[in-house]
Amino acid sequence: MIFSLELEQHLLAALIKYPDKYGNVASFIDENDFCADENAINKTIFYVLRQALENAEKIDEVLLAQRVEGLSITFPSDIKISDYIRSLALRKVSADNVEKIAQELKKYTVRREIFEGSKKVADCMRKMSPSASYNDIIQTADHTFNERINFFDAGPSTPINISDEMEEWIELRGNNPISEFGLMSPYQRVNDLYGSLLRPGNITVIVARSGVGKTRFCMDFCTKVSAKYNVPILHFDNGEMSKEELIVRQCSALSGVSANLLETGQWRQAGEEIVDKVRAVWKTVKNIKFYYYNAGGMSVDNMIATLRRFYYSKIGRGNPMIFSFDYIKTTFERNGSKSEWQVVGEMVDKFKQTIHKEILSDGGPIIPMITSVQSNRQGIVNNRQAQDVVDDESVVSLSDRITQFCSHMFILRQKTLDEIATEPNFGNHKLINVKSRHLGAEFARAINPVRMPDGSLRKNAINLQMDGFQVEERGDMVDLVAALAANDPLDEEPNVVDDFIPELLR
Repeated sequence: MIFSLELEQHLLAALIKYPDKYGNVASFIDENDFCADENAINKTIFYVLRQALENAEKIDEVLLAQRVEGLSITFPSDIKISDYIRSLALRKVSADNVEKIAQELKKYTVRREIFEGSKKVADCMRKMSPSASYNDIIQTADHTFNERINFFDAGPSTPINISDEMEEWIELRGNNPISEFGLMSPYQRVNDLYGSLLRPGNITVIVARSGVGKTRFCMDFCTKVSAKYNVPILHFDNGEMSKEELIVRQCSALSGVSANLLETGQWRQAGEEIVDKVRAVWKTVKNIKFYYYNAGGMSVDNMIATLRRFYYSKIGRGNPMIFSFDYIKTTFERNGSKSEWQVVGEMVDKFKQTIHKEILSDGGPIIPMITSVQSNRQGIVNNRQAQDVVDDESVVSLSDRITQFCSHMFILRQKTLDEIATEPNFGNHKLINVKSRHLGAEFARAINPVRMPDGSLRKNAINLQMDGFQVEERGDMVDLVAALAANDPLDEEPNVVDDFIPELLR
């Protein structure tokens, strides 16, 4: 058995001397942390002491001894509880060390639980049927072991009065200000308006019609963030694209060389400039850890088991990771009375619970998720004017629970022909926010409508230039109006337009 009698006694002594310190350790210490003696003396003393402290009772060693004896528990004849508790009360311990002592004792509990969990896994493996599938074996081992280990990352098990912590938390953040919260995007206007789209435990969803660029956008977004922060990406492809296709797309995006030249290998014969562009990518990709996994045909539970297994074995507990899922659609689990929207709703719910409540570090989430979903027919742009395009959450297909569980949702669409004609130099795609649980520093700019030169009001949006597999931000609608107002009518000569393109875009 893994334990420390000395630490158990030291913590009991501290709580007897300084009962007001109990609140500092109550969220992570309980009687299961006391197991140094087979007679459970320390466990019993803590149990009685905790009851008194949680009832706001004043208690000394005499009252404590009486209550323990009143439980009618038989202890060895050579141990007198009153003397034992008195000896604890006489120990020298500092009030400042109570929390530290409890944390050290908790380490023994963690080691003990890992040891017991390992034994339980071994026992399950011995008893498992020879006919069990590979996935059944792995899932059983994952569940058996991690249900014990994840307990220590689960955070407080009781409700917390946030008012008690507000002053300390806000003042501490004020003493140690940060410029970023979450992993910031490669697009400055997106950061200004919406903050981080990769906040741990949160899901960002990109909604688009087929072929518009969902995968292209998410891949560009994730790889640039990965390179900036040195955070690995786990990319699940839901049976749409092969590893080789993504390799070509990523290389094309980073080099600016066409996918055709890369796929055919003709980039070697395309001239020295092309060869240099391609080979310049090798240094860049060394800073990007992009792990591809074909999850096509897998059940949601199998996907989540693979996600957990990869994270703990490859990334390591407590280390950040970006989870990219391309894309949300029904799986073969659709059967019986389950409808399509129920299957998709359960999928999103399970992914949310996994990154928000199950894979944790220091009691908080560590993994953000970005994914995409097809828009329905209302999202069609072809042969429509801008005023006829639907740019709200009604274009989301499959299930309302996608919108419910995500923190950010954006529509990605091509600009209509009239938009391209009236918005020169401001890209060929729009990224339109339809849900924001969090906003950036310029939150008013994100939520207020933009007055166009003709007097009409339009929802703000991010302009994107998407050429091949490259994505470039071209400001928002406020930047567009400023450019139009500065040069009306907008002169399309490059040297003139450049004078009025916002500094952000230069």
